[in-house]
Amino acid sequence: MAAASTTIELSNGVDIPAVGFGCAFGNWTNALTGSTAFEGLCPEEAWAPITKAVQAGYKHFDGALLYGTSRILGTVLGMKYADESLRRSDVFITSKVFHMPAGIALNTQGLTMDMTNPAVNVTERTVFDYEKVLSDLGHGYCDLLLMHWPGVGGDAVLNRSLRKQCWTAMEGLYKAGRVRAIGVSNFRKHHLEQLMADTTIVPMVNQIEVSPYITNAETVDYCNEKGIVVEAWAPFGSGATGVLKEPVLQELATKYSKGVGQVVLRWLFQQGIVSLPKSSSLERMKDNLNIFDFTISDEDMARIPALNKNASSLPHVNPSDIA
Repeated sequence: MAAASTTIELSNGVDIPAVGFGCAFGNWTNALTGSTAFEGLCPEEAWAPITKAVQAGYKHFDGALLYGTSRILGTVLGMKYADESLRRSDVFITSKVFHMPAGIALNTQGLTMDMTNPAVNVTERTVFDYEKVLSDLGHGYCDLLLMHWPGVGGDAVLNRSLRKQCWTAMEGLYKAGRVRAIGVSNFRKHHLEQLMADTTIVPMVNQIEVSPYITNAETVDYCNEKGIVVEAWAPFGSGATGVLKEPVLQELATKYSKGVGQVVLRWLFQQGIVSLPKSSSLERMKDNLNIFDFTISDEDMARIPALNKNASSLPHVNPSDIA
């Protein structure tokens, strides 16, 4: 199948694979599931799934400094470079910096940024953190670098200034050719409006939570208006919202002779949204890539947004609460 049918073009002409593999591993859904298991990031859980994802045919990998999996991804890819079954140009690597300190993270190891601390030079730290990502990956550049969060807390003046400082550093990296595209993550409309008023380059991507149970329609519509490609994290609700058990989606899966997950990913793709599903099963990974041989009708496309419940897989962290 032609590559153009499986990629989406960013505003600067870079093609991004329409389906990527999320590289965050661990447990952060105890609040929804009632689990008493360890809650935190577990990079050790990434080795097998990332290896399987490469085997399944994924070329797009979505990581972040916070996740602690850059070394694992770089090693798995490096082994493929070594046997010449992959080239660097075959792969699209995303990473993220500028994440506030978090209970699930290794904060003392520099995987988060205490951006509200006056002693932290956000512009310099942004570059430092990106270079740490590259060092861990064992790669010279990323294809996409994202600002992980729009800030922290309710100080609107401070957050706006912090976003500008971070983005200015990212613009510098982009202009210097050290990253192929730049964007943001978890931004709402007001965050984007302010950032575009304060800086030069319009973000090429906004990565937000999108699933049939949380459509984030206002943000998606605004991004479409401004030529910003939306990426959907947790398109299946991280297994915590029950979206894959939704009767309407199961009905559509039967109609199109596909799995429920494939219907969700195809629904996103037909909106021009990049999806970042995650699985530990090789067969499901392959299924998640197999969404380009059918089309959902306009009528059925309209049924899916009606399922919206604003049900986030991370209800305790709402980007709308960040000023």
